Amino acid sequence: MRVLVTGATGFVGSHVARLLVRHGHEVHALVREGEAEDRLAEERLGVEGEKVARIRGDLLEPASWSAAIDAGGFDACVHLGWYANPKDYLSARVNVDLLNASAALGARLVDAGCRRIVMAGACFEYDVSFGFLSESTPAGPRHLYSACKRSLFEIMSHLVSSTPTSFAWTRLFFLYGPHESRGRLVPAVVDALLAGEQARVTTGEQFRDFMHVADAAAAIVHVLEHDELVGPVNIASGRPVRVREVVETIAGILDAKDRVAWGAVQARPNDPGFVCADVSKLAASGFRAQHDLESGLRDTIAWSKAQRASALRATQE
Repeated sequence: MRVLVTGATGFVGSHVARLLVRHGHEVHALVREGEAEDRLAEERLGVEGEKVARIRGDLLEPASWSAAIDAGGFDACVHLGWYANPKDYLSARVNVDLLNASAALGARLVDAGCRRIVMAGACFEYDVSFGFLSESTPAGPRHLYSACKRSLFEIMSHLVSSTPTSFAWTRLFFLYGPHESRGRLVPAVVDALLAGEQARVTTGEQFRDFMHVADAAAAIVHVLEHDELVGPVNIASGRPVRVREVVETIAGILDAKDRVAWGAVQARPNDPGFVCADVSKLAASGFRAQHDLESGLRDTIAWSKAQRASALRATQE
């Protein structure tokens, strides 16, 4: 398929774009202008990046990409582009701008005859008080971010009705792995312990559903390639894991359990105690993840070590 990918230089999108190339798809990525973006694309897309065509444009500026959509003849689109700074993404006003731009993108794709659209939502679209969250769990967005994601899902569901376009909405839970933003739990703990510092964390009593980003990317590509998967699809492991177990596993791999400062950081106010997915829909389609928690964390730590070694060599040249 001829596939348009947004967010192709991001955490999830870079893994998806590379996997699409390996699956034999013709991949076109919407990438902003600039040397910094080019360097990021080169770093994150790797050798597969040589086979990714680049459409120069900014999602927030429809005039920069609308002509490419009209002329592109895209069979499918995987829309992953969004604001993801861990410091403020939950409340940032740019979420509203991205909602509007994403709806415009979806409408343009439908009008252009794109037959398959996959977009990314979030677990916090759900009312998380329900325990294990299935695709039919009632909505209960907790932040501007999740409210905008939920709104985009509703808009797209209406846009594709009575059209030949099939639409899937992948709800992502707690992903980790190479290229994750440094301020998030796993890279923050790994970086601190590799640097010989204390890892300052909460008491870690919360339960979350963690999934390695490579498995999440594989699940998104699986959804794209299975037209029978429509509407919301949870992308997660289906296994609740206490945050404390994640930190202890990292510290154990690095032989640094004595450098974890439990309770040094306060949990966010009203942070839910349990967030886990029911993944029956994804599993019934034949998808199986390749990483358990320990193997996924070992892979992430190995990548982080390689990044540190590469940065050190660069300073010595």
